[in-house]
Amino acid sequence: MNQIPDIKPHTTAMLVGPAAALMFGVFVLPFLFLLVLSFWSQVPGSLQFDTYLTVLNYARIFGDSYYLGGLWTTLWLSGLVTVICLLLAMPLARWIVLRAGPAKGLLIGLSILPLVCGALLPTLGLVNLLSPLGFINGALKSLGLIQSSLPLLGNITGVAIGLVQAFLPLMILPLITTMERLPQEYEKAAMSLGARRLVVWQRIILPLLLPGIVAGSLLVFCASLTAFVTPQVLGQGKVVTFASLAYQQAALVLDWPFASALAIVMLIFLGLAGMLGALVTRKFGKAS
Repeated sequence: MNQIPDIKPHTTAMLVGPAAALMFGVFVLPFLFLLVLSFWSQVPGSLQFDTYLTVLNYARIFGDSYYLGGLWTTLWLSGLVTVICLLLAMPLARWIVLRAGPAKGLLIGLSILPLVCGALLPTLGLVNLLSPLGFINGALKSLGLIQSSLPLLGNITGVAIGLVQAFLPLMILPLITTMERLPQEYEKAAMSLGARRLVVWQRIILPLLLPGIVAGSLLVFCASLTAFVTPQVLGQGKVVTFASLAYQQAALVLDWPFASALAIVMLIFLGLAGMLGALVTRKFGKAS
């Protein structure tokens, strides 16, 4: 019987060391610098930093209604996009798993196209679709359903449509993975015993799909929370999100400490979303 040879400590260090050094240099160090920079301040009238530690940047964020409004808009918009993606992805993922047959791989590939193309290309395509002279308004006018163009750009509606289009694959893929593992016998057995389809969904399918729902919801929520290109292009500068605020402070105002504080606040909410997802999974996982 073959035995696995013992790996010496220095061999392990040689194998793990390069990846660990890369992770530390690319992720840990920039994050630590961002955290420290958020407690510095910008010297008025210059690009120099005052390295005296202060919480004035955070007090400015939570004490100004403009920044609080941007934070609130970002949070509820991210939640709205997450719910819409879940409602759209659930039946689509189920149909792909149960009905797609040989075309399953092709449909999965098509569903992830928005991720492969990046954010800018699909967003520019949506501009042509949603503009006052675009395809959607033109089609509705041709059918006689509207007289004047619907305002689909420069508002929450257009941004939400763009975010749903961009991040729907992040919800579809975890749901497909989870649905593929579901024993079909559970559903058939419940229906053979007289359970209605709605009851089967509530009592059997949804509890078993909870890991995929939580994973997809976290991915979509976090991606929407930090999205910049789509809200900036489709919002046309009229929809204030936290990512756009951080960009303005870093690239236009050149107040990097305050931009760092905005980024840290976003990271805190990302962490809170992850903790909430873990708590939901643990609580309802035990209940089921």
